[in-house]
Amino acid sequence: MGSQVTATCRCGFKTKILIGGGMANFTTICYFPCLCEGCHNIVQVNLLAKPKQCPNCHKTTLIPYDDPRLSKSPGKHAVVEWKMQGRVGRKLILTNGNYMCPKCNKMLMCFRDSGLCWD
Repeated sequence: MGSQVTATCRCGFKTKILIGGGMANFTTICYFPCLCEGCHNIVQVNLLAKPKQCPNCHKTTLIPYDDPRLSKSPGKHAVVEWKMQGRVGRKLILTNGNYMCPKCNKMLMCFRDSGLCWD
């Protein structure tokens, strides 16, 4: 069962992103937030897609938000975890730390569980 997170920043940026996949599609769908370097926005990307591309500008210059370049101060608690060691080679984790905001380019954005689970 997938979940949803809300990304917010002090600058006013706010968006919602689905995480993971559902019972019927978990072998082909694994949504995760990525920074698109093409349109400089957070986008929901299927990490199991070939090729992985931005749904807006269709570029492949994507950085998943579990990449250390996008978080200078990782939090101590997981907001969401999705076990994908076999499919993407790692466990996908977003913490309660600070991440780079695509709007202000500062490490002030945070992820929170939105309370939505989907299947």
